Amino acid sequence: MDVPMPAGSGGRVGAAAAPWKAWVEERRRPVIAGAFVLAALLGVVIGLVTAPDSKAPPETGDTAQAAPARSPQLPPLPWANSRSPGTATNLTVGDDLRPALTWAAADDALAKADKPTLSEVFLASGGTAATSASPQGGTQGAALTQQSITIPAGKLYYGAVQGSDATLDEFWAVGVTETPPGTPVAVPGLHVWKRVGSGPWTVVATGAGACDIVPQNLFGVGAWTSRPPICDLA
Repeated sequence: MDVPMPAGSGGRVGAAAAPWKAWVEERRRPVIAGAFVLAALLGVVIGLVTAPDSKAPPETGDTAQAAPARSPQLPPLPWANSRSPGTATNLTVGDDLRPALTWAAADDALAKADKPTLSEVFLASGGTAATSASPQGGTQGAALTQQSITIPAGKLYYGAVQGSDATLDEFWAVGVTETPPGTPVAVPGLHVWKRVGSGPWTVVATGAGACDIVPQNLFGVGAWTSRPPICDLA
């Protein structure tokens, strides 16, 4: 004998489910679109977080216009086969250091005076212009040349901070520059130079307070003393 099911039980279930289904159906498109946008944003964030850091320092306008004289070949480094990143080391001043620093100082002074730099003139000539070529490209003599700047003996400190590899080694120099009386382009007395890896020497600070930019662990290493006396010269 067939027993009839009580009316209303299945109807109540269907009636209860109908509003939920209707709500989902009404919002299906915006929900799917929102999920797609969220997935895309999540992919971008993951890509940025997991992207490897570039070890090469960004090229600035100054380094892009640096003549080869500002990048002399590095001598054999004592830490090349046994690195301790962050360790400061005193270095011996070689014959090619002063010319590289004075060229960088001339470039910096000329750029601040809104004049063509020695490097720009040298590179524009195809690398054939002499270091005493006129920064204006003319024949009336230079407003400032590499030879116009000198770094007296005993007034130059040179050291390095080891990086995790050769491209991240930081070389630092602090020195006092002198120019002949009447030099048309002003050159500050106290300079701080920096070189990263085998890149060019670049002036990073001049004048009073310039030594504040130098890594503090260089002070007290070798000839640097606790703080080079020239750091107090403007």
